[in-house]
Amino acid sequence: YKYDISLPVADFGIFAQEMKEVLEGTSTLTAHWGHVMDGNLHYNIIKPGVFEEDKDLLNLIEPYIFDRVIERGGSISAEHGVGQLKRNYMSK
Repeated sequence: YKYDISLPVADFGIFAQEMKEVLEGTSTLTAHWGHVMDGNLHYNIIKPGVFEEDKDLLNLIEPYIFDRVIERGGSISAEHGVGQLKRNYMSK
C-alpha cells in the first residue's frame, strides 16, 4: 500500500501518529520518506509475509489517509499522478 501525498510540513508528525493509531492491531509496518521541505511524503504500509491485497486493510486505510490529507489542505497525489485508484477522491 503506497501513498504519494503532500501535507503541510508541520502536520507530518501528527499524521504519522494518527496512522499509527489507525493501524494498531493490523500487523503492519510503515515506512515513510519524502521531500520534507516541499511537503511531499511517500507513505508505505506493508503486512510482512502477505503478498496479496487485504481488502479489509485497504478499506480501513484508504478513506482515512485520503480524508485526513484533504482536511489538512494537502494533496492525495503529490508527484506521481492520480491514476485510476484515486480518481473517486478528486472531487473532495
